[in-house]
Amino acid sequence: MDHPLVWVLILVLLNFNTDVSGQVVVPSMNPLAVGSNVTLNLVPQSSINIGTWSYETTTIVLFYPGGSSVSTSYQGRVSFNRSSAELSISSLQLNDSGLYTVQGMEPVLTAVVTLSVQEPISNVTLRANATDLVELNDTAIFTCSVSSGTSLSYRWMNGSSEVAASDRVQLGVGNSTLSIVSVTRYDEGPFRCEVINGISNGTSQPIGLNVRYGPSKLTMMVVPEMIIGHTAYMMGSVITLSCSAQSKPAVSYKWRFNGVFLNEQSPQLSLQNTRENQTGSYACLAHNNVTLRYATMTTMIKIVEPISAVSLNRDGKPPILDQSFTLRCEVTGPVDYIHWLINGQVISLNNRTFFSTDNKTMVINPIQFSDSGEYLCEAFNAVSNKTSMTYTLVVNYGPEKPDVTSPDIAMTGHIVTFNCSASSQPPSQFSWFFNGSQVETGSVYETDPLTLASHGEYTCVSFNNVTGRNSTVSKMLIVIEPVSMAMVKVMGAQPIADNMFSLTCETTGTIYSIHWMKNGWPLYADNRTDFSMNNNTLTFNSVQDSDNGGYQCSAYNPLSNMTSTEYRLIVNYGPERPVIMSPDIAMTGYIVTFNCSASSQPPSQFSWFFNGSQVETGSVYETDPLTLASHGEYTCVAFNNITDRNSTASKMLTIIAPVTMTTVKVIGAQPILNERFSLTCETAGTVYSIQWMRNGWPLYADNRTDFSMNNNTLTFNYVQDSDIGDYQCSASNPLSNMTSSNYRLIVNYGPEMPVITGPALGETGHNVTFNCSASSQPPSQFSWFFNGSQVVTGSVYETDPLTLASHGEYTCVAFNNVTGRNSTVSKMLIVIEPVSMAMVKVMGAQPIADNMFTLTCETTGTIYSIHWMKNGWPLYADNRTDFSMNNNTLTFNSVQDSDNGGYQCSAYNPLSNMTSTEYRLIVNYGPERPVIMSPDIVMTGYIVTFNCSASSQPPSQFSWFFNGSQVETGSVYETGPLTLASHGEYTCVAFNNVTGRNSTVSKMLIVIEPVSMAMVKVMGAQPIADNMFSLTCETTGTIYSIHWMKNGWPLYADNRTDFSMNNNTLTFNSVQDSDNGGYQCSAYNPLSNMTSTEYRLIVNYGPERPVIMSPDIAMTGYIVTFNCSASSQPPSQFSWFFNGSQVETGSVYETDPLTLASHGEYTCVAFNNITDRNSTASKMLTIIAPVTMTTVKVIGAQPILNERFSLTCETAGTVYSIQWMRNGWPLYADNRTDFSMNNNTLTFNYVQDSDIGDYQCSASNPLSNMTSSNYRLIVNYGPEMPVITGPALGETGHNVTFNCSASSQPPSQFSWFFNGSQVVTGSVYETDPLTLASHGEYTCVAFNNVTGRNSTVSKMLIVIEPVSMAMVKVMGAQPIADNMFTLTCETTGTIYSIHWMKNGWPLYADNRTDFSMNNNTLTFNSVQDSDNGGYQCSAYNPLSNMTSTEYRLIVNYGPEAPVITGPALGETGHNLTFNCSASSQPPSQFSWFFNGSQVVTGSVYETGPLTLASHGEYTCVAFNNVTGRNRTVSKILTVVEPVTMTMVKVMGSQPILNQTFSLTCETTGTIYSIQWMRNGWPLYADNRIDFSIDNNTLTFNSVQHSDKGDYQCSAYNPFSNMTSTDYRLIVNYGPERPVIMSPDIAMTGYIVTFNCSASSQPPSQFSWFFNGSQVETGSVYETDPLTLASHGEYTCVAFNNLTVRNSTVSKMLTIIEAITSVTVKRNKLPIASDNLTLTCVVTGHYDTIYWMKDNLSLVLNNTLNSDITISNNSLHFSPVKVSNDGNYQCVATNLFGPNTSPKYQLLVNYGPKSVNISGPVSVVIGSVTTVTLKCSADSRPISEYGWKFNNQSVFGTGPMIAVIASLENAGDYTCVAKNPVTNISTSKTISLDVTGHSNAPPFQARVGLMLTALLALSLCL
Repeated sequence: MDHPLVWVLILVLLNFNTDVSGQVVVPSMNPLAVGSNVTLNLVPQSSINIGTWSYETTTIVLFYPGGSSVSTSYQGRVSFNRSSAELSISSLQLNDSGLYTVQGMEPVLTAVVTLSVQEPISNVTLRANATDLVELNDTAIFTCSVSSGTSLSYRWMNGSSEVAASDRVQLGVGNSTLSIVSVTRYDEGPFRCEVINGISNGTSQPIGLNVRYGPSKLTMMVVPEMIIGHTAYMMGSVITLSCSAQSKPAVSYKWRFNGVFLNEQSPQLSLQNTRENQTGSYACLAHNNVTLRYATMTTMIKIVEPISAVSLNRDGKPPILDQSFTLRCEVTGPVDYIHWLINGQVISLNNRTFFSTDNKTMVINPIQFSDSGEYLCEAFNAVSNKTSMTYTLVVNYGPEKPDVTSPDIAMTGHIVTFNCSASSQPPSQFSWFFNGSQVETGSVYETDPLTLASHGEYTCVSFNNVTGRNSTVSKMLIVIEPVSMAMVKVMGAQPIADNMFSLTCETTGTIYSIHWMKNGWPLYADNRTDFSMNNNTLTFNSVQDSDNGGYQCSAYNPLSNMTSTEYRLIVNYGPERPVIMSPDIAMTGYIVTFNCSASSQPPSQFSWFFNGSQVETGSVYETDPLTLASHGEYTCVAFNNITDRNSTASKMLTIIAPVTMTTVKVIGAQPILNERFSLTCETAGTVYSIQWMRNGWPLYADNRTDFSMNNNTLTFNYVQDSDIGDYQCSASNPLSNMTSSNYRLIVNYGPEMPVITGPALGETGHNVTFNCSASSQPPSQFSWFFNGSQVVTGSVYETDPLTLASHGEYTCVAFNNVTGRNSTVSKMLIVIEPVSMAMVKVMGAQPIADNMFTLTCETTGTIYSIHWMKNGWPLYADNRTDFSMNNNTLTFNSVQDSDNGGYQCSAYNPLSNMTSTEYRLIVNYGPERPVIMSPDIVMTGYIVTFNCSASSQPPSQFSWFFNGSQVETGSVYETGPLTLASHGEYTCVAFNNVTGRNSTVSKMLIVIEPVSMAMVKVMGAQPIADNMFSLTCETTGTIYSIHWMKNGWPLYADNRTDFSMNNNTLTFNSVQDSDNGGYQCSAYNPLSNMTSTEYRLIVNYGPERPVIMSPDIAMTGYIVTFNCSASSQPPSQFSWFFNGSQVETGSVYETDPLTLASHGEYTCVAFNNITDRNSTASKMLTIIAPVTMTTVKVIGAQPILNERFSLTCETAGTVYSIQWMRNGWPLYADNRTDFSMNNNTLTFNYVQDSDIGDYQCSASNPLSNMTSSNYRLIVNYGPEMPVITGPALGETGHNVTFNCSASSQPPSQFSWFFNGSQVVTGSVYETDPLTLASHGEYTCVAFNNVTGRNSTVSKMLIVIEPVSMAMVKVMGAQPIADNMFTLTCETTGTIYSIHWMKNGWPLYADNRTDFSMNNNTLTFNSVQDSDNGGYQCSAYNPLSNMTSTEYRLIVNYGPEAPVITGPALGETGHNLTFNCSASSQPPSQFSWFFNGSQVVTGSVYETGPLTLASHGEYTCVAFNNVTGRNRTVSKILTVVEPVTMTMVKVMGSQPILNQTFSLTCETTGTIYSIQWMRNGWPLYADNRIDFSIDNNTLTFNSVQHSDKGDYQCSAYNPFSNMTSTDYRLIVNYGPERPVIMSPDIAMTGYIVTFNCSASSQPPSQFSWFFNGSQVETGSVYETDPLTLASHGEYTCVAFNNLTVRNSTVSKMLTIIEAITSVTVKRNKLPIASDNLTLTCVVTGHYDTIYWMKDNLSLVLNNTLNSDITISNNSLHFSPVKVSNDGNYQCVATNLFGPNTSPKYQLLVNYGPKSVNISGPVSVVIGSVTTVTLKCSADSRPISEYGWKFNNQSVFGTGPMIAVIASLENAGDYTCVAKNPVTNISTSKTISLDVTGHSNAPPFQARVGLMLTALLALSLCL
């Protein structure tokens, strides 16, 4: 039913509905597969009257009351449940995915859901771009795809791990592709991709990558490891180098030794029987032929021979004290260093102990007692050390240190005893002397009663009649009288200040020392106070008023003393410090004023004296106008008529006249080179100093130049041509100076430095030319001498053709007829004959490997040197190769196959040489370096394969042995399944039947069981802190190592934790709570491991670190609380103690109010009742009273400047410290200020005005303090520091003002003086207009009329004239480069300084430029063109200056730096051009020379067509005709011919394997280099191939099959080259590596078969020899039945009749006898406590014997068998004991097994022991009739028994006795037990007590009764 209008209305209503309900749509499934059905439910369920279901924007169904309407597109697929509003949709398709909405109008609601319809996933496929990849090179790309499926997500897996994106791993295309960049070995997979959607998933098949990698982590292992302490391997060691690397595929290996590849391509390199020449660098190269990568690892192996013997011997005389002693250490074998030891300690170098350079000799010089001891020398090298036998050093000495014991001083009347002793061996003899006269012999001397005459020297002489030495000791005995008087008296005049004054101390008695005191204080000498030698006189050298005081003296001797009464000293003084104020120097015509003053009380009177004559009285004296006669001493005398002293001051006034003349003149002869020459300077006027100059520069004395005392004479001790120049002298005084004109010095010289040019060597038949030249002025004449005889005159001498007689000295004599001197030079000409023959010959036996072998070089002609070559290369000595002194003999100490090759010797002299033909050396060798390849360790049950190889020629035969027994022959041995019995040594013996040598290598195979159990257990007590605690690790299986862990981390031993030797026990020496944790042990062997479960350790501890919290200090009246704590488990209990007495319990203690008695120690004791430990802490509490008063007070006088002044600080209360302050700042002690010990007194040693201020003191303790009020300190002082302000310099015509001031209280008064004359009073002085006479000293005197002090200051005023002229002038010659050149600066006016400038810039002296003393002269020592420029000088004084006009300097120079341009190499037939140039002003002229002959002039030279004669030196000479200088440059031209022919030829015999073979390259033309090739590839030298020096010869030292090929040589020069045609090399060889296969040992009676083989082409023939005699031919030899005579060496000789070589191998067969019987015998019957010996008697040959007891091996190192020893074949019991009982056997063994004796039963006889009697000891008559006693004893065999009654023997024997119970039978019964074998008797006694009454039968009846009883008893027994 269709209602469109209703539809529209409802839709409109629904679209305006905004209500949101709390309901949701829940699908029956989501997501869903295509074709499935879904139901959409409304939750919570609700019925809707009016509403719609829609998909996206399309309405599916409209429902309303009474009906619903479904959209056409959904009809047939949709059903709607009206009651629940549920919508069902069937046959879903992909396009049904989307948003579904239900909307209701009645009720109003809206709910939505999103459905996802998906297609199922099928056929997941994974593809890779490649699977074979190279690590880090390639990228792997995986692509994942599906046949069908929608809404896909991808997940990538590598094995079981999910792959995550990273910088190397990339996901793309919606994660469907995986890219791995630079794959690694860990990326091999397998990789899978998982594809997922909401309804299905799928996984691809895995793809694995094959990633090739490596080599990496290359490791090299060297076996065996180097012995600890060694730095090398011992010669003969077997060393295996193993190389391993991580690689895929497996790497190939190569080995390299010292850069040369070895013929070894396995991962192991075995070095057998190593020698020193195998020392070097070993490199392992690993190569992966897929990745094409390499890895290399290198190690150094050093081989050294061990030391074999060391001995220590004395060298020279025996040891005597203080003399030199020498020990020598002799070492056999190489030694690196030697240690010397004394008493086990190393001896080091000191100032008495010296060692030789090689440390083999020790010298002790001088020897001392400390050098006694046990001496050893220990020699070391890299592989061994050896120590000498002990040398015991005992020093002979004495007598030494003689000593006299006695008193030093004694009183008259006493007796003194002297004792003498000395250190000496043997003991000394003694003699006594008094003051030189003998008085006694023996060690003791006793004096008579002493008098003063007994005072003197007592001497003891000790003598040692063994050492022949004596020693003397003396003792001075002082005899004294007591002190009885001491008095101070004045010596001489009374005390006057500054005079000497003396006091003496008069005494009586013997006086040792006198001490002086002033005012009660000790008095010491100082710079004014001296004491006489005996201190009895006190002298004041210059007594002062400060010396006033009370003086006393005290006189002492060691036994008494006395002090004088006081003497009071008072001093008079003055006048002092007279001063004269005046100038020191003045010119004639001037007037001078002198002023004199002196300090004196009363004031002094003054008198003036001139040169000793009085001229005036009064303090001022003014002279008349001065003349030269006014020069002299002016003296002022001050006189004090009270002290009657005068004081004098003098001043020297110097009067000078101006300098008016200076002239240089010659003294004596004119200048001749090397002779003495003098110049004098004549002057007029007053001359103070004379200065000499050369070429304007100051001249100073040196080792050739001297000046007279007054400098007026200049003397050249030996004049030189370097002294040529212009000389001047300058005379000066303080007021004038003058310089002389120049004197020109020219020197004659020569001849000097004669030189002979010519050869030093000539060959017979040739002529020689000598040229002679010498430096001389005028030129020299020449004469020639040969061996002292004149032969020619002139500078050139040419010899006749030389003979050997022409050898000698050629002398040239040069003569100068002007100087009359000659000079001689000689040259030695050596004439030699050419070398005409060199030949190598063999000396002695032919070469055999490891034997000595010698070659000699025979020669004719003059031989300078011989050189050896091997294969064309130079040969040098090494550790196996030696040369004789003249090098003509070559010796191989141990010839090796590496020595094979062609040997030549070359004989040389400087003019010729010759090389011998080649000698071919071939060496036989082998086998060497056997190696076993196999694992080192294997688990039980596995099978192991051993491979053996050895380097041998011919190949070796192999035999295998396990623990010494042969198990296999052949190079390979495979074991059965392993058991623990398979553990042992596997030995491979390689044998070479040609060399007759064998070589053995062994390998230890370790067989182990797996680890199957590990458990931690506690050993001993549980853990308590600080106690020892142990854990053990229990294990089963083969354990190599045990490791401990705590909380999962490795545990290591430390200072508290130890491990047992095998690490199975962990011990805490002192367990701590820090050790708490979980402990595990891990047991390991190389193939398995196991870790235990965790053991949890918890430690009890404490108490520890108790702490008291409280104040350290407190005030009286307060209460203090102490808190105590400690670290403890469980918590501690606490007790408190005060000064040792308990006051409280608990952790807190509070005191009562404190008093001073509360001061003391408070102690807390913490106790842990679990650990039973306690711990104590103490604290000192200090109680103090507060500070209540501080006041500053003055001690003594008030403060006066420079005098002592003190302040004190008065306080009340407890004062800890006092601090002083000035002006509020802390005050500290310095060199003027001191504090008393407790700081309460402040003393100024000499108070200063700087001390003025407010002073306070502060007293404090830790809890209170108080500061005093201010004390104001004011000081009177001055005047001080007078200062004049005013200029120091004035210009003529100007006025100057001076101001004077001084620090003073009160202010000072001032007076002014000029040059000593007073000019004004007041602080200011202004001068008149200045003249040069105003120059002088201006003095200001400041005076303080309160302190009575004055102070003076002076200032010098310098008056100068202005500068008015400055000009630069040239001195001497014009400038020429490299010559000296001088400029001077002329000036007028007062000049203070002169400065030079170049081009306007300041000029300074350097290594070429000097200035004169006053800077007015500028000298270029070697002027250069760089010095060109404008020069000026500036003259200065402080008030004016002037600069000169410019002087322009231009320098001539050159020629310099000549250069030839042109080629260094030319080819014949071509032309060459050379160009020459040089730097020069003016330009240079040029000349060309070829080999010394001129060929052309001009700068260019062109040759003609070149020939070989054009080879030589081309020289260009440049000349400057202005400077007169020339320069030369040369160039060598080398001319070569083109290469026209090369051909390879054979040298010597054809190639045979292992022999030397040589090829030579014949060429024509100039050859620079030759290159060899094989099969077209370049050929280089290696350990078998050598090239000659010029490379034209190729030598194979030992030609091999691998050398086959086509050989060519190429010859080169710089212009051409040529290569030869091929030469084909083919090699012959054999026989090699003979091997004998047979057993090494056999029993008599057996037959042995020997098989011999060798590698040979053609096959070898064989011969057999036994002990040197031939026994068979053929490869097999079978013996007859063996006897002991069959023991010996069996040799097989293989022979190749083509190569004519043979090879030999030998094998030793050992024959032994079998053991036929073994028995045990004893030496005597075994009795306990006796010694017993069992002997093993063996018939037949045996190696060892061991013993067994009760079928077990006899172990002697335990407590049970501690008294048993074995020696040889006997077993000794010392002594034998019962515990030794048992069955004994001895076992004799040889190589074929053990043989065991029959059992011997040992039963030890002993006893009797422990005798005992049983039976009653007391009976009553009537109760029994008889008494039975039984005796027993421990014994082997059973003892025999006897009885005694009351010590009397009783008839009958046996262990039992019966007696009648009667009073007569009471008594002592003794049983005696005797062992019939040991013969030992032991007894026991008991007492039988019988009581009651009886009628005893007669004795016979009793005896009969006893016998009856005994008989009955015996029958019973």
